[in-house]
Amino acid sequence: MIQQVSKYLQRYLPFIIFADLAAAITVGSRYPDLVHSLKPLIPYGMMLMLVPIMMGIAIRELKQIATDKKVILIAVLINFVLSPVVAYLWAELFFASLDPKFIAGWILKLTVPCSGMMVAWTGLSGGKTETALIVQVLSFLVAIAAIPFWLTVLAGKFVVIDFWFMAQQIFWIIILPMIVGIGAREGLIIPRYGKEVFNQDIKPFLPPLASIAMVFVIFIAVSGESELILQNLNLFWILAASVFIVYPLLFLISIFVARKSGLSYEYAIAIGFGTTAKNHGITLALTATTFGGLSVLPPSVVPMFQVLLMLGIWKLSPWVKRYFEKHGPPA
Repeated sequence: MIQQVSKYLQRYLPFIIFADLAAAITVGSRYPDLVHSLKPLIPYGMMLMLVPIMMGIAIRELKQIATDKKVILIAVLINFVLSPVVAYLWAELFFASLDPKFIAGWILKLTVPCSGMMVAWTGLSGGKTETALIVQVLSFLVAIAAIPFWLTVLAGKFVVIDFWFMAQQIFWIIILPMIVGIGAREGLIIPRYGKEVFNQDIKPFLPPLASIAMVFVIFIAVSGESELILQNLNLFWILAASVFIVYPLLFLISIFVARKSGLSYEYAIAIGFGTTAKNHGITLALTATTFGGLSVLPPSVVPMFQVLLMLGIWKLSPWVKRYFEKHGPPA
C-alpha cells in the first residue's frame, strides 16, 4: 500500500504541485484571513516534512568515505562551489531586474543539495546507491556551514542577510530535524524492531509523508504571498526556462568530470543525481522563515520541473552507460 502511494506521488508529483500552487494562489487571493490563520501551522508542517528526510539518512554510511575519496571530492566541489556560483552568475545575467527576494530564493535553491529521492533515482539508473547515500549524508553535514556562507557572500548582494539569524534557522531546519530523525532511527526504531523491519516497513513510508507535508507547506507559504505572486506570474516561465537549462548543465558537468577522473558509470551517475537533484523541503523551510515574499517561489515551483528532469535523466541513463562502456575511462 505504502509503495503504491509512493509510486503515485513520484509519478504525479508535477501535477500535484501544479494543482497545489493553483489552489494556494486562488484561496490566498480570495480568503486572506483564512490563510493568515494557517500560518501558525507552518512549523508543524516543516517538522513533518524534514524529520522523515533526515530519518532516511544512514549516518553509518560515512565510514565508507575513505574508499570513495575521489567521488566525495567531486560531489562536494560541484554541490558547494560550482552550483552556488552558477546560480549567482545566472541571476546576474538574467535576473538583475527581478525581485531581490526571488533572486535570493533562486540562489538558495541551487545551494541546498541532495533531494531525498536522489538515492532512488541512482538505483533506478543502475548506479551505486551506497555512493549516493554517502554523498547525501555528507552534503547535509557540509550544508550546515555552506548555506550561511554562500547566502552571505552571493545573495547578500540582493537582500540583507543576517548571518546569525540564518545560522539559527539552519539549526531549526537542518540540525534539529537531523538529530530527531537520526536519533529516532538509530536510538529507538532499529534497536527495537531491527534494521530489516525499518528498511521494509518504515523507510518506504518516509518519502510519501515528506511529500505530503511539503505540499501542505507550499500551500501555506504560497497562499500567504498570493497577491504578490499574481503580480509576477511571469516568474513561473522564467523559472521553468532556467531550470531546464541550468540543471542539465550541472548534470553534464558532473558526468564529464567523473569520466575525466577515471570513474565508472556507476559512480558517475550517482554523482550526477547527487549534484542535480536539489532538496526542496529544506529550501522551502529556509525561504519561508528567512526571506518570505517571492523567495518562496523557487522551492515551491521547481519541484514539478525537477521531477520531469530526473525522469528524463533516468530514461537517458542507458545511453550514458553505453557511452562509458564504449569509451572507457580516459587514458
